[in-house]
Amino acid sequence: MESTMSHNLLRLTGWILFKLLPLFIKSVIVQDSQIEMVQKANNRGVPLIFLPLHRSHLDYIIISFVLLCNNVRNSLIAAGDNLRIPIFGKLLNGLGAFYIKRRIDPVQGRKDMLYRATLHTYVMESLRAGHNIEFFIEGGRTRTGKPCMPKGGILSIIIDAYKDGTIEDALIVPLSVNYDRLVDGNFVREQLGQPKKPETFGSAIKAIWSTLRGSYGIVKMDICEPFSLREMVKSIDNQQSRLFLNPTDNKDKKSLKATMSTSSLYGTDVVDDEHRLLVDCLARHVVYDCARSMPIMSTNVVAFLLLNKFREGCSLDKLVEAFENMKQELEWLNKDIAFCGETIDVINYALGILGPGLVKQERQEIIQKLEGQSLLKKDVVISIEPVSILPNVIELAYYSNSMVVHYVMDSIVISALYATLREQINDPRVIAEDKIYVYQHILVENAMKLCDILRQEFIFAKPCENLEYSIISTIQNLSYSGILMLCEEAYLEEELWSRRYAKNFDDSSDEEYAVQNAGKKIQYKLNLENDSSGRMEFLHTILRPIIDTYTFSAFALRKLVGRSLVERDLVQEILSEIKINIDRGVINYGESLSVEPIKNSLKLFEKWQVLECHPEENARIYYLREGYDNDEAANQIYESVEVFKWTKKN
Repeated sequence: MESTMSHNLLRLTGWILFKLLPLFIKSVIVQDSQIEMVQKANNRGVPLIFLPLHRSHLDYIIISFVLLCNNVRNSLIAAGDNLRIPIFGKLLNGLGAFYIKRRIDPVQGRKDMLYRATLHTYVMESLRAGHNIEFFIEGGRTRTGKPCMPKGGILSIIIDAYKDGTIEDALIVPLSVNYDRLVDGNFVREQLGQPKKPETFGSAIKAIWSTLRGSYGIVKMDICEPFSLREMVKSIDNQQSRLFLNPTDNKDKKSLKATMSTSSLYGTDVVDDEHRLLVDCLARHVVYDCARSMPIMSTNVVAFLLLNKFREGCSLDKLVEAFENMKQELEWLNKDIAFCGETIDVINYALGILGPGLVKQERQEIIQKLEGQSLLKKDVVISIEPVSILPNVIELAYYSNSMVVHYVMDSIVISALYATLREQINDPRVIAEDKIYVYQHILVENAMKLCDILRQEFIFAKPCENLEYSIISTIQNLSYSGILMLCEEAYLEEELWSRRYAKNFDDSSDEEYAVQNAGKKIQYKLNLENDSSGRMEFLHTILRPIIDTYTFSAFALRKLVGRSLVERDLVQEILSEIKINIDRGVINYGESLSVEPIKNSLKLFEKWQVLECHPEENARIYYLREGYDNDEAANQIYESVEVFKWTKKN
């Protein structure tokens, strides 16, 4: 294991990139203030640990190019051994890459301790020598467009290096790179369950030639503020100490627990729980920050609106109006918007980048007779419609999914609201009376359940934050926006009651009980006006494709009653079930046909102790655990997920 970094090769490659990048990319954008921040961190005399999210093979190149151009020491980069191909493998090695196995253990369930020790020692000695390190916290590239759950193998070594005194500190630098259009093409084949094509010298040459002839818009990189590993470790240790002293505070953090595929390089049999928890907290914190700071491209906003608001198509004027409104929302949330200019120009630019394979445009002539006159008026209307058929819609969803993290909590609460009120909300009599109410504590409880279901898909809050409080804050924001209306009378009565209750007791546990139960009678009235109803449908649609996938994955558990299946076969059966229901019109979202959330749902059922997974050679065999190996129990799991699906009845 080695990296043969060459300063001369770096400079030569930098010059070549300076000439080649403009051929297919309009610009690479990084804020000056962020560059200055990294330069100051570079002069601190401690290693910098760059932790980017991984969207493209171009990530390596863009990050190294930006650092080189701004006189920041280049990093040793952990790269998958799938990139160790003739010529290009040596080139990347000379630019700082060291190769690690994509599958550390050659046989499922048997740890390759020698290789793990080699990797551990290499990273440790690199840190001791003062090198900066860069690795992708998610492991591989995201196939869906939204961040993946973190993998903590190399991060655990960084923490080990600090804990045992190899380094006195390190500065963690989360960062993210986003693209108007992905240079790598798309991941449709893999999401449809077809095997990934291995990288070869020929495929690399073909990809480079195709890339140089293409147009991929702009690339923007966002660098989060570096933070001290030492201070973060102290903060997490203090937090865990408080939770240990007062375990009742941790009761509502269950859905935030580890969902990493590899929480330690050596595994659970070698590393203690405290270390794994530390790695998990830090990794989740980084992914959360990176996802929220990810630059938002014009193609992301257009794809997001077309799939979630205008799936049946709309006029260009309506799209412009919705785009402007969303831009204002994102600016108010202080998000990194990577576009500017007149809205109609930005939209036309985005439509051009996405291309006719993902978005259809048509010019339509509308002839109107002027009132009281014999004259006819001709208007030209441009209609925009997403290509929502398979497989195109999966690629369009990739660009849309970058936006989901910014609306996920709103979508969680609205989906939980529909689950809570599913009988009333489709009852014409109740709607006519305009008296649909919901208690806050019930809504919070259902939102927590949905967060638990989707915990393999999203990180809903930082590890240092309380998920329940985040949900309550989201409910309050929906109230401010007019979707929910607070019933002041019930709220004030309950607030006064809780204060009187707290004053009567000096014991802290009683006071805590009063505070925790203060929201039991907080009640909201649902606003059924058209604007509010439309907004709720839009917010529910954001998560609906994933909920559909999980629902049919839960439905497929019946296929395991009394038998076992290899993971590959089980995934294919679930894909077939979803495809059949898309063709029948039961599922309205083609992007639900996706391998990634199916595999995540199986991990969830393992966490719930519904499924048992037995590793055998290079395969994983699934079967139902005792107590769930019957139709009734499998159906209960299905119903617990299906309740969050809502379909408007006309």
